[in-house]
Amino acid sequence: MPKAKRQSNRVMRCVDSTNQRHRRRRRSALEKDQINRALAEPVIVVSSPIFNKRNAEKLVFDIPTNVPRLPVSWYCPAIDRADPPKRNAVRLLSREEEAILFRQYNYARMKWSSLQDCISKTNSPQDADLDELVRWYDISIDRRDHIVECNLALVLAMAKRSWATGEYADLVAEGNVALLRSVDRFNCELGFKFSTYACRALTTAFNRFGKKQLKHKDNVPFEFNPDREPVHATDNEEAYVSPEHVHAIREAVRSDNVQLTEIEKDVLRYRFGLFAGQNPPKLTLEKSGKLLGISKERVRQVQLRALHKIREVLEHRLPLDLLVG
Repeated sequence: MPKAKRQSNRVMRCVDSTNQRHRRRRRSALEKDQINRALAEPVIVVSSPIFNKRNAEKLVFDIPTNVPRLPVSWYCPAIDRADPPKRNAVRLLSREEEAILFRQYNYARMKWSSLQDCISKTNSPQDADLDELVRWYDISIDRRDHIVECNLALVLAMAKRSWATGEYADLVAEGNVALLRSVDRFNCELGFKFSTYACRALTTAFNRFGKKQLKHKDNVPFEFNPDREPVHATDNEEAYVSPEHVHAIREAVRSDNVQLTEIEKDVLRYRFGLFAGQNPPKLTLEKSGKLLGISKERVRQVQLRALHKIREVLEHRLPLDLLVG
């Protein structure tokens, strides 16, 4: 080969190598975050028998009809409970349409997971592998969003039926997270509708949210404005408590088995007469509050919380009427 031609080929190879490096720099600058998310995000794959066939990708994606996609501008986490979405804005998927979307979603995740393993084992991944990783990542996110958008009305419907207290927008937000988790774990090959599976997940999420709200209320700090305190209790609080139950409360206050705060111990001492002496007085909510520097409604709340703690330790030996707010 002539010397001039060899030099020309060498120059062309250098130019190609330089262009490839430039392409890598441009791609890493534009898609770095997306590639990092695709590599770092854990992937859950729900397998299907169709994935084991030779032409699986064609069978999964080359379908005769596409599942329509509707806008979700009507949906807002702060939507009022009494304002349901318009009928023409919501469209429920059929079982066949759900199967199409879920198979495409899980096949994309299967390819995505495989590329994650392949790329993580090499120090210098190929551009083609990174391109495929991003492509399947985008497909999986698109199919997941499509499924979620078609089931947003389910979150609102279940949130309206929930007993959980708190801000409605927060409740809907919890439902959205539960819906996303349900999409990741649903197996369309079992023949059930996705709503059947998602309803149980939403109910569990709402119950957990309600328990957190109640626990938060039970741990409200005692810094407050007395003028803004609601007053619900009356002065007729002197219900009869048997000596046996008073003795159980006294032993619980003295022992370390029940983790009572100092304010809880003081409230129980005043309310049930746990001071030293033969017949110590049982103070009303109002008198106990004056001695402790808090309102009588706050005394009632502290008393209920303390009795709940004692009842858990004493294995329900205290009567339920003591715990009625």
